[in-house]
Amino acid sequence: MIEGLKRTDQVTVLRELPFGIGSPWQDEFSDISEQRLLRLGIFSEAVVAAPNEQGVVQVRIKERWSLWLLPQATRKDNGVSSASVVLDEYNLWGLNHHARLAYKRETGKNFSGNNGSSYEASYDWRRVADSKLGISLSGSWGQSAFETYDLGLQTAQYITTGRSAAVVVTYALGDVPGEGWSFRGGFSGSNASYRFVSGIPQSNVVGNRIRSVLAGLSYSMINDRITWLSGSSFDYAMSAAHRSLGSTINTYSHTASWRNYYAFSGQHTLNLRLNGGLMTGDVLRSGLFDIGNRNGFRGYYPGELQGTHYLYGTIEGRFPIRPDSNFQLVTFTDLGKIGGKAGSSVTRGLAVGSGAGFRWTMRWLVKGTIRGDVAYGFASKRWRFYLGTGQAF
Repeated sequence: MIEGLKRTDQVTVLRELPFGIGSPWQDEFSDISEQRLLRLGIFSEAVVAAPNEQGVVQVRIKERWSLWLLPQATRKDNGVSSASVVLDEYNLWGLNHHARLAYKRETGKNFSGNNGSSYEASYDWRRVADSKLGISLSGSWGQSAFETYDLGLQTAQYITTGRSAAVVVTYALGDVPGEGWSFRGGFSGSNASYRFVSGIPQSNVVGNRIRSVLAGLSYSMINDRITWLSGSSFDYAMSAAHRSLGSTINTYSHTASWRNYYAFSGQHTLNLRLNGGLMTGDVLRSGLFDIGNRNGFRGYYPGELQGTHYLYGTIEGRFPIRPDSNFQLVTFTDLGKIGGKAGSSVTRGLAVGSGAGFRWTMRWLVKGTIRGDVAYGFASKRWRFYLGTGQAF
């Protein structure tokens, strides 16, 4: 018997449970069921009790509000700014489907002019026909600003007009998606053209048509307690573009990440990550790795850490102000290196960024963590401020 469902379809709960009608009850079923239901992200509470005298298992659920309408804005050191609106629905149809629409308006340097508008859309179907198979569709189109950098300084600005689309199919090797190993494969395509606006023209900024085969392997065993995490995960992704697929260039990209969340002294956590990437082939300026951003290497802005290979790690402590608090204080350090024959960064050696911040979680809202960070980039010798949603990792 399931209590508390309002917008969510009952099958969304039933397909996550490790038991069915007539299954012999095992003591670990309660913990497994609760962890799987909370891992969906759409419930703030999940309690699964052992069968009563009549053999009925009671499942008590508290739903989170799943619709986000979020305005966003950015402004870089050089004055280039943008504004956007994002609409996210994490429980479409009551089946834990995720739909996303985004509109972005480039406003140019110091709001001097509009450089164009772009749009994004995506749809994630986590369990096709209640199976272990999932499918993700995404696309983007429109115009936006593209900037090139040398040692962190802007050298040229372009307006890019483009469109892209991707389809990715995933299959879970564990009992449910998001638990244990899974693999994925897919295809992506994009067309882009560039109009020079200002600065020094760059020879490796050219119009392109890219067609890529996608593949990946993931592992996740995360216990999501809404305000804090424990467990570990791993992800590897490969993208191969080739002229035989209709691409104008041959390029190959590999990225990998590992994360671990270790709880100590109650709900305090020590959180570690290690990220790496390698790109080979015909690398265009538009295809470089750029790790200086709010969810990547903090203390640096996009354009300051660019290259064809990178390796960096993070150590982050998250400390609730009291047990079961919705508010956390955070300290962190990111350190690593990016390089390669193409691209440049503000440092040729080890880059370091350190800082602190806060996390405020609204339990009633899916992905309802507000994040504020301030970080100092030791190579750029500047402070960076970040305000957004979700954990850095």
